[in-house]
Amino acid sequence: MVQVNNTPIILRVKFKKVGRLQYISHLDLVRTMHKIIVRAGLPLWYTEGFNPKPKMVFAAPLSTGTESTVEFVDIRLTERMPTEDALARLSVNMTEEMQPLAAYYPTSKLTDLKWFSYDFLFHTKNATAHLAARCEEFLLSDTVLIQRRSKSGDTVTVDIRPMIKSVSTVLDGEDIKMNAVLSGDASAYLSPEHVVRALSRELGILSDPDLTSEYYSIMRNSAHLADMSEFL
Repeated sequence: MVQVNNTPIILRVKFKKVGRLQYISHLDLVRTMHKIIVRAGLPLWYTEGFNPKPKMVFAAPLSTGTESTVEFVDIRLTERMPTEDALARLSVNMTEEMQPLAAYYPTSKLTDLKWFSYDFLFHTKNATAHLAARCEEFLLSDTVLIQRRSKSGDTVTVDIRPMIKSVSTVLDGEDIKMNAVLSGDASAYLSPEHVVRALSRELGILSDPDLTSEYYSIMRNSAHLADMSEFL
């Protein structure tokens, strides 16, 4: 491998990860994407050192079990190539459940990404319009406290309310559907799983020990800058 250009060019790929692939871990995703971009034959920029690797940076890793149509990975190239060519090469090496949706040379940084919009579906016992309204009221109250692990491994209490921009809920048959815009900022990222746990603890949804009678799903569907314009 000969690498002449030491100044990498960033190619951003927007992709979806849905269906069964929602259950792979972020580490597995990284390994999979590594194989995909190598097989695609892109002019990859490699790290230096004893074990050179192509450089990839992902935006806001998903929790296992969450689907998304707005995943982003920045791939470093040694030279510019037609984006339509890059998209075609990646497409043939990816599955139906993980497909590239766009490839482009970005003008923004991944750190400019501030908000994600999520659609939640809760199939829970005793779902009513009143319970749906209570979910919204709770998440928009003055404080929403959760327990989570710190980087040191300690359990800490965190107020996630500042990381929730908006919430709307509706009863749809026997299901509660909710849209929530949550922080995607790398310094204050809010996992949608924390929202689910907070609702379960406070309102008792999804609390039946019979896991076949209650379930939920989460879909990440849009990404935004600080002013809520689309992240690109």
